[in-house]
Amino acid sequence: MKTMILSLLFGVLLVLSANGAFLPEDNSAAFGLEYGESIAGFIPNAPKIDGKLDDWKYAVWVAFDSEDELLRGQGAWEGKDDLTMTWSTMYDAKTFYFAAAVRDDIFAPAANAGQPWVGDTIFLYIDWEQVGVGAPACKPNFAFINKKALVTDFSAIKNPDLPKSDIAIVPTPELGKGGMIYEVAMPFTSLTKVKVKEGTEVGFTPGYEEGTDDPEKKGGLVFMDWHGLNPDDSANLGTLTFGAPLAVDPTGKLTLTWGQLKKFVP
Repeated sequence: MKTMILSLLFGVLLVLSANGAFLPEDNSAAFGLEYGESIAGFIPNAPKIDGKLDDWKYAVWVAFDSEDELLRGQGAWEGKDDLTMTWSTMYDAKTFYFAAAVRDDIFAPAANAGQPWVGDTIFLYIDWEQVGVGAPACKPNFAFINKKALVTDFSAIKNPDLPKSDIAIVPTPELGKGGMIYEVAMPFTSLTKVKVKEGTEVGFTPGYEEGTDDPEKKGGLVFMDWHGLNPDDSANLGTLTFGAPLAVDPTGKLTLTWGQLKKFVP
């Protein structure tokens, strides 16, 4: 078996937009993470769910920005300015947080909340119990439909409280004409019965669906996730580890240093 070691790592480079707002870039390699691995850092104070990512400056960020992430869309995806998703996770004792900065040339969401996948939308695929086979039991969805940000539960066993989660989906021109920032806070009680704590590992990937109705008329359907494999099979998911608390300075603000992050030793 592998032994998990939590080791102190270093600060990250911050990327700011022209107006001073934080825009994330992939920094997972700087934390020694392999492809298909990420870490949710424990935070002392809940982020404000407003579509601004200043509360996320020191999180681990992962980018889906290459053909390696294409489940569908080979030949239709036109590169990083066409569609990329840079995403992150954090948590506290009660809540799981997800954020994404989506670079997009055209944002074309669905019109029907019951079918968000026909337009631009994000799914999370989470295997909380690390079953590793079959469809992931947990499948939240985030969409902007009829000018409203929505959380929808497409899990096998739905929780009526999950759609009540706080969510913001905000147009962000710095990310392209169709660029959007997603920010969501989901209570653990709405997601899983697993008691999440430092060191918990789960199967995980976000999936970005550009629309099964081909709203951009590309002649091909684009879907991005880790490995470019079917995320409805838990065996294809990446690994998300719930890490140690983020370091803070005496004022209580996040510093340039993460707390303890995961490395594996045989």
